[in-house]
Amino acid sequence: MWKAAVSRRFSDKADTYDRYALVQREMAAELAAALEAEMPPAESVRRVVEVGCGTGGLTSLLSGRCGSTEYLALDIAPGMLEAARRRLGPTGQTCRFVLADVEEWVWQQAEQWADLIVSSACFQWLRQPERTVEGLYRLLRPGGSLRFATFGPRTFWELHDSFAAAYRKLQREPQRHGLSFCTPDEWRAMLDRAGFAGVRVRTREVRLHYPDVRSFLHAVKGIGASTGPASDSAGLGQRRLLTEMMEAYRSRFGGAEGIPVTYELVYAAAERPEGR
Repeated sequence: MWKAAVSRRFSDKADTYDRYALVQREMAAELAAALEAEMPPAESVRRVVEVGCGTGGLTSLLSGRCGSTEYLALDIAPGMLEAARRRLGPTGQTCRFVLADVEEWVWQQAEQWADLIVSSACFQWLRQPERTVEGLYRLLRPGGSLRFATFGPRTFWELHDSFAAAYRKLQREPQRHGLSFCTPDEWRAMLDRAGFAGVRVRTREVRLHYPDVRSFLHAVKGIGASTGPASDSAGLGQRRLLTEMMEAYRSRFGGAEGIPVTYELVYAAAERPEGR
């Protein structure tokens, strides 16, 4: 049921995603540049899988550089896949777009056939990240590579701090708003346990500014994400909580540039060892 809601939200926002996904675009560009610098010649990469292609930002950067490579772009949201097809235009003919939930799809495929698996701004949505990483290892041929970019736990820390202040003021039991993110060390450990070698994980932070908290929340909704609590409910209580949170955010963090929003970007790279 949760996955169906995620699929529906992202499909509904496919037309506005690129307008608001500023950090996601930067992540995809940085991941593509790192791949170009580190990966072997294109002729040795015959089959590429992209997990969570969205509107095709990373797809458009990579698919044209892969020559005759078989490029499979996967997403859970049909609206996103349609946007990716439109974005790539005639060059998209070299891509195969697949509507699927990677956490199920990965276990339905043959073993050891992919040369490269890539993903940008998707893995934070995995419900079973460790099991899915194991499944991706299973897909890779020996010597194949996994490269992904995702968000770390310092993402939106100002928002979470402000919600905590609002809950305290209203004397209510706090709830988590939005996703819970794996730490860089947790990703490194999952990759190690799955059998990957040469695991590299690095992070950096990006800070954007918005005129006010409402503009920030509008941008989050514009890409299909949510800052609602796990038990999202409407009504007077939630509106009061939101009002208190926005006031706490403004008073704690607001300044001449507006309100800051921090994103922690996590980049991971690993290989399936030869002979395994």
